[in-house]
Amino acid sequence: METRILHSGSTDLEVTALCMGIMNLGVRQDEATSFAVLDRFWEGGGRFFDTANNYGDWTPELGSVAGDSERVLGRWIASRRVADEVVVATKCGAGKISPDRPLSGTPPTNYEGLAPEVVRRELTKSLANLGVDRVGVYYGHVDDRNLDITEIADLFSSLVDEGLIQIPGMSNTATWRLAVAREHSRRHGRAEFGAWQQQHSIYWPKPGEAENTLVTSEAIDYVAAQPGLTITTYSPQQGGQLARPWMPVRDPYDHPDSLRRLQLAHRIAHDHGGTVNQVVMAWHLSNPRSNVVYRDGSSTAALSDLPDRRARMLPIFGASSVEQVDEALGTLDLKLTDEELAELDAA
Repeated sequence: METRILHSGSTDLEVTALCMGIMNLGVRQDEATSFAVLDRFWEGGGRFFDTANNYGDWTPELGSVAGDSERVLGRWIASRRVADEVVVATKCGAGKISPDRPLSGTPPTNYEGLAPEVVRRELTKSLANLGVDRVGVYYGHVDDRNLDITEIADLFSSLVDEGLIQIPGMSNTATWRLAVAREHSRRHGRAEFGAWQQQHSIYWPKPGEAENTLVTSEAIDYVAAQPGLTITTYSPQQGGQLARPWMPVRDPYDHPDSLRRLQLAHRIAHDHGGTVNQVVMAWHLSNPRSNVVYRDGSSTAALSDLPDRRARMLPIFGASSVEQVDEALGTLDLKLTDEELAELDAA
């Protein structure tokens, strides 16, 4: 499989171009199904897996608990003896403080947060669940606005120094907070956040929507100027909605322009004999272009003479069956033309 490089400080971490998100494995899918899905991704060359310490805590009706996703991955890694060949990403910060209260995106959130004692405690648990000595990428799952972002940056840099993680990451974080954190770490010669996990698909959020968890045109423009930073996109398939356009579009993207973009992606998929999910992930892997341009007079070069500014991007796909893994693997065989990429970038 094609690979990409995640970068932080003096570390370059090679990962496969596709990352499998396993939120539902060991939770909604039983162990036999989960192992079959993981095996198929492995057979297809996949070596990059994404999970979190709280996956399993949202479905008590299934009898699952926090950490079940990490634990099923850990058992698969041990049974296949591949600990030295895989890269695992996991997260902390969005576990529940009070088990009997739900999580919420607005206060009181019930998030455990990113205080040093919480992060170190949860990382120790995750390492035990996964059966590994360190994780490849460790994300702050949700930004903790009770803390200065430079405090969080220093903590995650320390975890790199201690050999517990390789690439620090943040998820569901405002662009300005990430920018401040990365500049702080670079100024002090420490490992900076090298992976930024945000929701993205073919759509852009509607005006006025809260954007801290979403890839926006501003985020693309920022990352295009940061060659060592990669956006890892979650929900590129939008929970199956892309392939089932009769399903309602999710709230952040529920506006008329989304239909136009979805139709474009379907047309391109039809032209290639592929699927809309493959088109979206292939576009992400092409590194979408920033459409933020200089104002007239701010440069001596014409806009047409300026080089493309592209944001490094890597999709995290979900799969609950071997067939869905096969579809995702087919992304790497779908080669978008320059004209199609230009249409997707500009739409």
